[in-house]
Parts: sequence; C-alpha cells; structure tokens
Amino acid sequence: MRSEIHELFGDFNLFSRQIANVQLSNLSFDVYEFRDKSAMQVDLLFTRKGQFDNIQEAFSAIFKKQLYDGEEWDTCDEPDPSDEQWLTALKNFWINEYYPRKCVCIESVKGDFISKFKRDLADVNVPESVVKELLIRLNHIETIQILKGYVHECIFGQSDSHYFLFEWGIYA
Repeated sequence: MRSEIHELFGDFNLFSRQIANVQLSNLSFDVYEFRDKSAMQVDLLFTRKGQFDNIQEAFSAIFKKQLYDGEEWDTCDEPDPSDEQWLTALKNFWINEYYPRKCVCIESVKGDFISKFKRDLADVNVPESVVKELLIRLNHIETIQILKGYVHECIFGQSDSHYFLFEWGIYA
C-alpha cells in the first residue's frame, strides 16, 4: 500500500490523471466531521473497496472528494478527464494545496491506530455508540501516515471492506 501511494506523490502527472479520471457522481462516500467546542476537529471519510480497481484509484477518489467538499464545488460540474487546464491545476496547485510537499510523509503509522482513533474521537466528544459503529468498518486494517505535524495529521488506510481517510487537527 505504501509504495502505491508513494508513487502518486512522486509523480504528480500520474496523480493528476488518476484524480481527473475519477467520476465522483458514480461513487459513494460516508463523510463525518466531529469538532469540540474549541478548535479540535476529526474528519473521517469512508468508501467501499468494491468501487475501485486498485488502491491508487481509491486514494485519488478520496482526494477528489476532499477537494470538491473543501472547495464546495458541485460534482455535476466535473471537468472532462482530458481537460489540460484541469490537469495542470491539479498538478501545479491543488495537490500541493491539500498535501504540501514539506508535510507529506508516506510512512507506516507508529503505534496502535485503533487506540489513537478512539482517543481522538473521545477528545471531540463523539458518543461511544458512534465510535463503535465506525469501528465496525475497521477490521484488519493497514494504515499509512500521509501528513504529519504538531497540529494536523492525515492517515490513509484500508480494511477488509473500506478505504478510509482519518484527519485530526487543531484549526483556528
């Protein structure tokens, strides 16, 4: 898994083409945002594995979903996958905007991810019943750190049934 994601970040032309080829309107995602009363936030995105041919396609779809949600774009207006202006914007701006090169660190997650997952959700006051419901999707997981920092981190993973993105951060 790590080598496939590393390949995307090592070749923005490849990553841009993968993103452009994703049709969000044909996919389903479960998106969760949890905030505490101050500035801490946990974002989760799940998507079923059966929708994708490979992990690069899945990660590219998750990135495109993040981008469209973050920029509040309408999925009905997705550019044509061969649109050179779109591919250039992805390669030269959007990928780095969401995953700054200086913060990207494609490495195995250190420690027990499930314990961290539970702790971070508890820190933003997610009810235990919701945490248990989310944990059902995390059987036999493999995870990698994508972004790492003191006030923000992003972890991508796969379970038996889902791909997921877990983001924790403190936002002013």
